[in-house]
Amino acid sequence: MDRAEAIRIIKRGLGFRQTQDDAIIAALQEAQRNLELGHSLPSWLLAYDQPVTVTAGDGNITLPVGFLRLHDDYELYYINNNSARVFIPRRNYTEAYQAYVASGTENDEVDEATSSYPQVWVQRGKTSGLLIPTPTVSFTAYLTHYKAADTLQVNTTNAWLDHAPDVLIGMAGMTVAGNLRDTAAYNTFQQRATIAGKSYMGDIVEDELAGRPLMMGRNN
Repeated sequence: MDRAEAIRIIKRGLGFRQTQDDAIIAALQEAQRNLELGHSLPSWLLAYDQPVTVTAGDGNITLPVGFLRLHDDYELYYINNNSARVFIPRRNYTEAYQAYVASGTENDEVDEATSSYPQVWVQRGKTSGLLIPTPTVSFTAYLTHYKAADTLQVNTTNAWLDHAPDVLIGMAGMTVAGNLRDTAAYNTFQQRATIAGKSYMGDIVEDELAGRPLMMGRNN
């Protein structure tokens, strides 16, 4: 499904109003933003092994375009001279600073093979990170993360319309119907969003619990 088809479906739910295209497009984009800022995200938004450029003498890195958040199962890594992955764990700033800067070990690692490379990294917001210790070599690191889907500013499809169209359409339709004070249409879109949302959240839970045992009293 592309944006044009989503617009047609929403207009049908609004009684075929012909002057709401701009409002519907804005509502679709707003619904997508709200979903992507949610607590849980679907596996089909994962972008695997995205390159992160590391420059010698500079601990600052720019996170990949569209970065939403990290996934607990994936760490930043680089490929060493033996073609093996070397992971760079994420830490909070205080922990990383005390371990590698305040302790005086920032540029004095025990393992000479990895002394030029950072040992940990700190996320700084949605766009940047900090490598500690500061790398003395340039290299490419790789990060798997949740990535925002393509916007619907132009007529295209994206991950939401491919995998969860009724969730997006229902939420956007509720916004437009609410602005029009159309109670019947609002209720129709709300029902659509609710039904689709249950399936959508069920898929997320299934993905998150895949291979993991449920434990009572734990936030699984």
